[in-house]
Amino acid sequence: MSGVWDASCERRAKELLFRFLEELGATKAALYLLEKEGAFKLAAQYGFGRRDSLVREIPSGHALLDWVRRNRTSPAFLNNAHEDPGLADVVVGAGTAHLLTLPIVISGRLVGFVDARDKGRKALFNAEDIPRARAVGEAIEAFLRELGLYGSTTQARESASPQVPSPPRKGRDEAPARLHHEIIEELAAISRCCARLPDVAAIALSLTDGASVRGLMLRTVPFDSQQREALATHQARQFQEEGVRVPAPGLWAWSEEESGGCESHARQITTAVIHRGPPIWIALSVLTSGTREASEPVLAAVGLHVRLALQAQRYRRATRNLARVLLEPGEQGLPQLRHHSQAVSELSQRIAAALDLEEEEEELVTIAGYLHDVGMRELEYARIYRAERIGEVERRLFRRHPMIGARILEGGEFPGDLAAAVRHHHERWDGEGYPDRLSGEAIPLASRIVHLAEVWDVLTSASSYRRPVGREEALEIIRGEAGKQFDPRLVPVLAEVISA
Repeated sequence: MSGVWDASCERRAKELLFRFLEELGATKAALYLLEKEGAFKLAAQYGFGRRDSLVREIPSGHALLDWVRRNRTSPAFLNNAHEDPGLADVVVGAGTAHLLTLPIVISGRLVGFVDARDKGRKALFNAEDIPRARAVGEAIEAFLRELGLYGSTTQARESASPQVPSPPRKGRDEAPARLHHEIIEELAAISRCCARLPDVAAIALSLTDGASVRGLMLRTVPFDSQQREALATHQARQFQEEGVRVPAPGLWAWSEEESGGCESHARQITTAVIHRGPPIWIALSVLTSGTREASEPVLAAVGLHVRLALQAQRYRRATRNLARVLLEPGEQGLPQLRHHSQAVSELSQRIAAALDLEEEEEELVTIAGYLHDVGMRELEYARIYRAERIGEVERRLFRRHPMIGARILEGGEFPGDLAAAVRHHHERWDGEGYPDRLSGEAIPLASRIVHLAEVWDVLTSASSYRRPVGREEALEIIRGEAGKQFDPRLVPVLAEVISA
């Protein structure tokens, strides 16, 4: 690398890597960048623990680098080590089962790559992850160009990665919404329900980014290859009408399931594109045993579900952006507060995911983690935040920040009781905390999670107001406070999360 890679660069890179957790569902990701001598060195990582075999330098000829170079035009994934014997030692040796790599190309030159591992809840990497990974890659490339590490470039990214043709749009273009993997799962679930309706012989759901197509077939009787190809041809025609070129029908990847409906043979087929990209387009075909009227309610219901799910996703993203604005209003910069809040939010979300909380509760925990110290913006931030020693006056002032933060949030009508989660994040399990001396289960779960995550960051962060300690020492300190300062049931979950 030419230029300087310092702590602030690493923090920014870690924020970008965190998008792999948010948008792809990965549990860990590492960024490697090209050095002058031709090796790729670890620049930043997120989620890897001490037990993980994370290579610090990837030399020329390394199996992982060979894989990236073979797939340098696009993200690529591997869900079974035996699919590529050369990578078996890399994957199995690291104790992971699934791998996704993202090449970073500037001016036609491979300057780095992201190594992402495993998805939450043992899910597999799939074709829907490719456009999401590309979007993160574009952000990383923009970041590297901004730093000038590999020089500026005027070449378009198309030289490194083929783009999905976009259909013509009317009016002002808007930033495309990206399909989260949970939306895809919900879409498949509602399709399964519809496939059991009377007169429905089969439902076919296909997703494409233009480079590949994956389909889910829900049918009452098996389809042969000729029927599948005919169906794919029908859907391909609909994609082409939207301006999207797709591979030949014989190259589509299909998964088939019994729908559970009454056995019937398809006589009518109706297809519609129910979501328009970029980056992903979705076509739905309804095959009926009678007239096509039976297909119209199904197309309407599934299409409405997609629109509502994307709307909820946009509101969720808007909520997180609003949280960032609340934390640092106007031109006021609070860098230590921002970095600490980001770290607490990330760890809180991982704990919530490990607890398998409902999506709404996990989102509440994530936002509460980011805004737990928002009240500090109204206090004498520069004087008391992260100060190594403060007097009694400053201590009383500091203890006001949970109540001030709650007042800031009370009128925001955030989903869940965000104000309460922030107000009580300094309560203790034994009732000796503040501001209300709540104890045990009376403390909101989100507050208990955020409190634990915050103490972990204070103990281990290099930017903490106290001397940081190692991971094992920090964990022992926290274990010693289980049942006193912390919810004793959350401490083992923290240990599991930081070791994953």
